[in-house]
Amino acid sequence: MPTIEMLSQRAEPVLPTTPSSEVFARFVQAPDVLVVPVVEADGRPVGLVERDAFLLKIAGAMGSAQSLGRPISLLMDPEPAVVEAGVKIDVFGDMLMRGGAGSMMRGFIVTHLGRYRGVGTSVSMLQAINERQRQRNDELAEQLRVLSDSDAQNAAAARAKSQFLGVMSHELRTPMNGVLAVAELLRRQPLNAAAQAHVQTIVDSSESLLRILSDAVDLAKAEAGELELTPGVTPLRAMMDEIQNTWVARAGENGVTLHVSYEGDTELAAQIDGGRLRQVFNNLVGNALKFARDGVVEASLKAWS
Repeated sequence: MPTIEMLSQRAEPVLPTTPSSEVFARFVQAPDVLVVPVVEADGRPVGLVERDAFLLKIAGAMGSAQSLGRPISLLMDPEPAVVEAGVKIDVFGDMLMRGGAGSMMRGFIVTHLGRYRGVGTSVSMLQAINERQRQRNDELAEQLRVLSDSDAQNAAAARAKSQFLGVMSHELRTPMNGVLAVAELLRRQPLNAAAQAHVQTIVDSSESLLRILSDAVDLAKAEAGELELTPGVTPLRAMMDEIQNTWVARAGENGVTLHVSYEGDTELAAQIDGGRLRQVFNNLVGNALKFARDGVVEASLKAWS
């Protein structure tokens, strides 16, 4: 960030004892000069003479002749804003703004190690602040553009992913359903225990793969903002009983006790997408049973009207 030194202009200072007439003459000879610094012989700034304020004073009730005969120390601003050259522009700008409109309209003295270096005006300060604000606005606009482009790319990628998984799911479901059908036929045959176990493994693995495909497609649709919910009247107690019945045999095979419970009004029905909620519970219970052995798996639902 640029510093105040970039805004400072070298203006020839005057001593506190300089007659006001000399300062007046400088303003007359140089219409573009807005401020004149008042500096001690050792370089310490002690005041600032601003064109408009100075001209108003000498034109006041005291009369210009009497005022111009006085030392400039009597007509200067004895407490001007003084800032070190290394201070950043935005920091000093914030300080001036906190000081109110009057502070923004006055000039200021720039120093280096406490010694006079130059002067700055409200005009140059406002120009610098406006330029800095313009740069910030440009930076924000660029960031928004990048984010917008990134969001568009992410959305396009999510849609492509959803479409790809949808196609792959369809292509895989067809042969997998055939495998399941054959496995079901085999399970009805008078096979020995070992063969029945192998058939059951085929059924379980096929059903698991179909669930994974379904979940992957749903996740991709959700990421693409294309997941559709179908609300309907869903009896909650009946849904939880159905989930218990679906998994209790599998739990028994693993030596696991399964508790799928419902707490609430047994007649209560909710206007929700029952299929999606059932899918959530099936995934939770299925994953738990996959890793549980000789333990307990619990899933519960609480509802109230």
